[in-house]
Amino acid sequence: MTQDKSTEAEKAEDLAQEVPINHSDASSEQATEEPVEAAEAAEASAAAAEVEPPEPTLEEQLAEMKGNYLRALAESENYRKRMAREILDTREQTRVKTIGEMVGIYDLLQMAVEHASKATDVAALRQGLEMSFGEFKRILKGMGVEVLDAVGQPFDPSIHEAMSTLNSDEVPDGVVLQQWKPGFKIGEKLLRPATVVVSKGPANPPPVEATASDGAVEN
Repeated sequence: MTQDKSTEAEKAEDLAQEVPINHSDASSEQATEEPVEAAEAAEASAAAAEVEPPEPTLEEQLAEMKGNYLRALAESENYRKRMAREILDTREQTRVKTIGEMVGIYDLLQMAVEHASKATDVAALRQGLEMSFGEFKRILKGMGVEVLDAVGQPFDPSIHEAMSTLNSDEVPDGVVLQQWKPGFKIGEKLLRPATVVVSKGPANPPPVEATASDGAVEN
């Protein structure tokens, strides 16, 4: 019995001499593991965010194409309406400017008509008409209108309109002999061709003299 008690006391003494468990080291290991797990979770979340979105379905693609088409159609219609308004505005501005220039001609012609009913001086009446005509030509020139005076010019079908032909001993064949109405151009655009009479040369051209090369025999 005494030996058993001695043995138990020795065991208790051995247990007392054992190194106690360091709880602070376990807590440190647990704290070290937690940031690692958080970093791994963050990496997994970032990887999930980088995953490409799923491909759109056929219905979604068709809806997007229809939306793009409708937007393009609306933009085209808006552009067409805007251009139509601008063209109308330009025409109106041109019309107003042209009429504003012509008002002065109206005044001059009205004065000439009133003067003609009372005037006995033909020279004064002619002078008033020449003033009106000169003002009208000034306005046309200011608008960039070129008056085509065709008399004495070679006939050009691109700017002349031949009404007839006449024989002429003075004007060569193919040259404008008379002008009924002048032509008008703006830049390269023909507003109206000049109506003309074209010469076809002398009525009885002189006979061609015979030469030795023609085989004629001189007497």
